[in-house]
Amino acid sequence: MMAPAVECRRCGASLSGKRRDARFCSAACRVGSHREEVGRVESIRADVVIDRPMRDALIEVGELSMQDEHDPAKVREAFEAMCRSFADRFA
Repeated sequence: MMAPAVECRRCGASLSGKRRDARFCSAACRVGSHREEVGRVESIRADVVIDRPMRDALIEVGELSMQDEHDPAKVREAFEAMCRSFADRFA
């Protein structure tokens, strides 16, 4: 009789080949799951300068609209969203 397939609690990937008591497929999923549970998101320091090339990059990836590029609050919000997305993907 075969054991039931076990999946990662965060992304649903197979855990075949992992330890019998594994709950996540990778460290990124384990850390991401913890951050989601505690609701912690690192905020961007107030003294971080988001310059023109960074605003252009935010517009290019779709995080910021051209109409909002001169609104500091919207730029900071778009930058934080991009940082969270990056952390979720690579952390």
